Amino acid sequence: MRVELELRVLPRFRVIDYLVQAGGTPTETLCVAGEGWSAFIEALEPDPFGLASVPRDRLVIEGDERAVERVQAFMQLKVQQMRRRK
Repeated sequence: MRVELELRVLPRFRVIDYLVQAGGTPTETLCVAGEGWSAFIEALEPDPFGLASVPRDRLVIEGDERAVERVQAFMQLKVQQMRRRK
């Protein structure tokens, strides 16, 4: 199974930290692997926003269905919590 999540204005180090909290271990730059799953971050083109731009990344989670669904739910919860703090 493969799931892709688009992330905006979320520092990559924070995404890696969340993946570690989900049970993963960093394997290389911007990559984390856990039991039955692996994930990596891809840079996307920033979105223009007036005179500035909004940084974007794609988080790709792959692996067996149960593991991927668990990590996806965990990441969505963490991203929602992060947004509420702002």
